[in-house]
Amino acid sequence: MFGSRFFLCAALIATCFGLADVRADMTLDLTASGAICTINDAYFVQGSFAPAGSGKIESFVRIDGGLKEQGYNTDARRNGKTEFDEKTDEKFTRSLRLTDVPVVTLDGFDYREFLLDINEAKGPEKGEKSLLSLDKIEIYLADTGDRWGYPELGTKVFDLDGSGDNWIKLDAAVSQGPGSGSADMLAYIPNTRFSGGDFVYLYSKFGENYKNDGGYEEWSVRQVETPPAVHAPAPGAALLSGIGLSLAGWFRRRQRS
Repeated sequence: MFGSRFFLCAALIATCFGLADVRADMTLDLTASGAICTINDAYFVQGSFAPAGSGKIESFVRIDGGLKEQGYNTDARRNGKTEFDEKTDEKFTRSLRLTDVPVVTLDGFDYREFLLDINEAKGPEKGEKSLLSLDKIEIYLADTGDRWGYPELGTKVFDLDGSGDNWIKLDAAVSQGPGSGSADMLAYIPNTRFSGGDFVYLYSKFGENYKNDGGYEEWSVRQVETPPAVHAPAPGAALLSGIGLSLAGWFRRRQRS
């Protein structure tokens, strides 16, 4: 569950772009507890979410490929293998229907929610070994769930690099979750972009700026009977003044329920 201290105020949010540590066009810094960043109309949030109650997490792609790794979800296999560093077990790497991606409402705007679990070393004594760079996120829609051959995965609906060579700096040491099986980052992508097919493909790449020193990374979605309505300011300047407090209140109410 998210703690009541999960979201910080505007001062912390404003530091999400790690300008002192830029190794590419834009660094989104999610290494502080509760950090929130926005780019290309999407929100990226640091925090922990473990399965509980009526909601649970189900992996749709698990990536494990060494210092640098990449992959996407699909049902396709060739000679029993996937294209990149994805696990071949269909339990962990599989097709994902758009109807299975929950919609979260942020102050009247709908977003599709994705959860990322990284498995880097934890604890302050680990130094940079707890850090990991998420260097690419690309989301596609298609009519079938067995596409093969990146980047020909369908209609691209989101690209982290849509406004430059952007990447996200993550730190497993600040996660409140227990190892694997809980989210270290949540991504909220505008629902208005999701047009062009019934199946969702999420391609991601890790380790270009901070290498993978741990285990696998996996993307998941929450399966909930009724997607939650989260109240926060719409994209823009109001984000800096209110999104943290608004979302924190919602998660505190979940904890008490």
